[in-house]
Amino acid sequence: MPDALLRDIVCENCSCRTPQRLSTLEPILWLQATSSETGIYINFACPLCNKLSRSRLGAGDKVPQGADSAKCLDDHAVYIVFLKCANVDCESPVILLAPMKNGMHDADLMAHIRKNWSNHGAACAKGHRPAHPYEVRIWKPLESEL
Repeated sequence: MPDALLRDIVCENCSCRTPQRLSTLEPILWLQATSSETGIYINFACPLCNKLSRSRLGAGDKVPQGADSAKCLDDHAVYIVFLKCANVDCESPVILLAPMKNGMHDADLMAHIRKNWSNHGAACAKGHRPAHPYEVRIWKPLESEL
């Protein structure tokens, strides 16, 4: 069975490590990742602490795509979410990766965002925080093949 390249996203708030397939990460890496001497960072909604932060990608790792690994990755649906920037003169959205429990409907997603998310460093391409209350411009589930 072929291997999949995984990267851990390390929450800047709670240090939780969330593995994601590289194919799932590609859209946000192209749209709004930042690089520094310490690594690559993306805006991330941690499924454990619900904080929005610029979180570091851990090193790549190949793991077997067996049933246990697939189950671990597939417990959550992963969304790419575009939030409105707080700076009214800025046209750049805050784009983030947001793993959510499987089976969440659009109305549930919006309720979850409003009730649970808080910003702790997520920013648009120009460095501005998201507008609060959060205004979701686009949310789209990301699918990756096993």
